[in-house]
Amino acid sequence: MKIFRLVSVLGIVSLCLNACVGTSPKPSTSAAEPDRGMPSSAPKSSLMDSTESFRPVAPNSLMEKESAPEKKEALVKESEAKQERSKPNEVTVEFPDIYVEIPRLAQKALTRADSFYAAGELDSAAAIVERFSVLNPLWKEWQVQAKSIGEKVRSGYSKKDADLQQFLIALVNANSRRASYAEVKPLVDTIFATAPSDSIRHLTDSLAHIAYVRTYEKVKKGRDEALQLAREKAAFDSAEQKLSELVLRYSDFIDTLELQKALLKISSLRSEESAASAEYWNSHDPEKALEEAKKLSGERKWQAAKESFIKIKSSRLRGEALRELDSLNANFCTEKRKRAATLFAESKSKKGNKHEKLSQAIAELDACLEFAPNYKDRATVISNKQFLQTELSK
Repeated sequence: MKIFRLVSVLGIVSLCLNACVGTSPKPSTSAAEPDRGMPSSAPKSSLMDSTESFRPVAPNSLMEKESAPEKKEALVKESEAKQERSKPNEVTVEFPDIYVEIPRLAQKALTRADSFYAAGELDSAAAIVERFSVLNPLWKEWQVQAKSIGEKVRSGYSKKDADLQQFLIALVNANSRRASYAEVKPLVDTIFATAPSDSIRHLTDSLAHIAYVRTYEKVKKGRDEALQLAREKAAFDSAEQKLSELVLRYSDFIDTLELQKALLKISSLRSEESAASAEYWNSHDPEKALEEAKKLSGERKWQAAKESFIKIKSSRLRGEALRELDSLNANFCTEKRKRAATLFAESKSKKGNKHEKLSQAIAELDACLEFAPNYKDRATVISNKQFLQTELSK
């Protein structure tokens, strides 16, 4: 409603000012209308030219000075005729920017009044100046309305600032007690939804990043611990439970830290061990079995040691069994590679049977590849074998 009133007032002011800044009086072409003293040589300003179709109308107090009834009748007829001619040319324009247009129109009217005064048209100048008195009560009303709206805006800002302060305090407190990112994120989203200033946004981003990094490290540590339980202790149930809890509590990091993939890895490790082997260690001592397996390895009883270590993998000493198994494979293959190198050297000797020696060397490398499929230098062994096969074909 206030906007409608403002538009209406602006329209009235604009019409008044347009009326006030009409064309400057010029000598009448009518024989019945004598010259009123307007100098014939008075130049027309650009403002006068832009409003050629309007003539300023003086207030009633000034109109009383007009004594000739014929002139009044002529003025009325001329005004009506010009209004009729202007109707077809009327167009609808967009509502102007009042903060630009009102000062512009006011200055234009005052400039026009000054032009009338300079030209000796005191009545026209007075008409424009007196019209300005109409704006005084309107201006006061606008000021009151603007003040009222300003108070509402400041109240809105105060409430917004109070809400932001409350959320920021909650965010700081959450970080102080090392809350998870899942708890901090809703506070961050709420603050951003209020379209905060850049400084508030940067502070919020910083606090959110701290919570994210802290939670990331916590979840990563939990994931690694779960995998270690499965790899080192064969504690597959505990490992899966730990990972499942991480998935439920920290959904923001499921993809980032590949928690589902870790669960599949534990399931794969579980499938490698038979239920019967796991059951075996409920009534047997894995520490004692590990010592016996180490002894077999030291005695170069490779196959027996290997079988013992594989069996111990399903116990709580899984990690140690895996490391001993890697060591066993390395020792076995090192021995076989040395033997293959010796046979290759003998194949170069004139005393040796080249074909036989090379075949024996290849067999030694095959034994390594078969015994230790997970041997870390397996690629080198395969390369050596291919070289010997080439020498054998010559």
